[in-house]
Amino acid sequence: MNGSFSFIHAADLHLDSPFRGFEQVTDVEEAVRENVLAQLRNCTFMALENIVEACIQNEVDFLVLAGDVFDLADRSLRAQLRFREALGKLAERDIPVFVAWGNHDHDEGLRAQLSWPGNVHFFPPGEVGYWAVERRGAEIARVYGISYPRRDVFENYARRICRHPEAPFSIGVLHCNVGGVPEHENYAPCQLDDLLKSRLDYWALGHIHTRRILRESHPAVVYPGNPQGRHPREGTEKGCYLVRVTGSGLAALRFLPVDTVRWTEVVVSIAGLANEDDLLSGLNDRLKEVQKCHPGRSVVVRIRLVGRGPLHRRLQSEAAAAEILTELRTRFAQPRGNFLWPESIRCQTGISVDKEAVRQSRTLLGDLLLLSREALANEELRSRLRQSLSVLEERAFKRLPPPGEEEFAELLAAAEDLAVDLLWEEEEP
Repeated sequence: MNGSFSFIHAADLHLDSPFRGFEQVTDVEEAVRENVLAQLRNCTFMALENIVEACIQNEVDFLVLAGDVFDLADRSLRAQLRFREALGKLAERDIPVFVAWGNHDHDEGLRAQLSWPGNVHFFPPGEVGYWAVERRGAEIARVYGISYPRRDVFENYARRICRHPEAPFSIGVLHCNVGGVPEHENYAPCQLDDLLKSRLDYWALGHIHTRRILRESHPAVVYPGNPQGRHPREGTEKGCYLVRVTGSGLAALRFLPVDTVRWTEVVVSIAGLANEDDLLSGLNDRLKEVQKCHPGRSVVVRIRLVGRGPLHRRLQSEAAAAEILTELRTRFAQPRGNFLWPESIRCQTGISVDKEAVRQSRTLLGDLLLLSREALANEELRSRLRQSLSVLEERAFKRLPPPGEEEFAELLAAAEDLAVDLLWEEEEP
């Protein structure tokens, strides 16, 4: 080792990723709508700018980008120009950038013919490339990587990358699925053992959008996740890793949040609420809490109403839910600066019923509720119920995995609520 150094590892920027559905919003002032749309359209670029600023502020030696820099293989001109402009700021400070293409921005896609700053190095498609990082004439690190020649890469690229015997601290840049994570396509599939056999010191991975450290050292194997969430399933704080390498070759990791818009869900129970005033007051308090939890950032919120109470019947009207949503948008969305945007309201409420009392009754509804509870504890009955879903699975789950145990329990609970709503005949007071 030739002294200590540092670099930033980011992946899956998905520049210019579209945010569909917001253009149809008509229940707020135009200035409010434009503020929300503008921030959503630019948030992936803002994350890139924050990564560049983090490189400068932390005086790193280089930046590594592990695939899916762009959202589409046919890259928009706007995205390419913004990317070049950002990397140009690093060129002014002699900070090298090493870029691998992934399945979203593979080599077969269309792109503009642009000249790039001399500090930018693109790994070749389908072949392993490498560059030395030097300081004062001495090599401090060697960076290996490979880009996708096409979208569907099913070869184990990890087996192609191997450290040279004379190399100092060595880094592998790879867009891949380690261990077959089911939420993502199994592109460039490999196992952790494949990465260990390469004898590298750090694996800078991309493709998995959830931040994960698969191994902390010798080698460190890291997914930074995407630096900007794009939908509610990407609701945690997003960013990149600052990696500091000591003279002994140990890599210390520090996560840096760089996202500007966050996604979250708020769950509010209607139990004990007498009217819409009570509900709006409760929602107002919860949304203020959300703002405090994400200072300095805009937030898109999905609201889910649960529980049983007298408000249930009134909330079944689409107009009633829409009016509540409009009122909350008026209170929290701003024509400038950070916003909190109530994106939707999902009602999973029910009428007031003592389920345990109904279970003891000699009624069809009571029998159904007993059957549902038994299914949670009885593996054989649960298996029979799953078999009854086989026809639906052929159609509804053709592109999605069948429900797991937790999802199946949620389906049973939803079925209970639906049965109560349809079969409960006693009038509410």
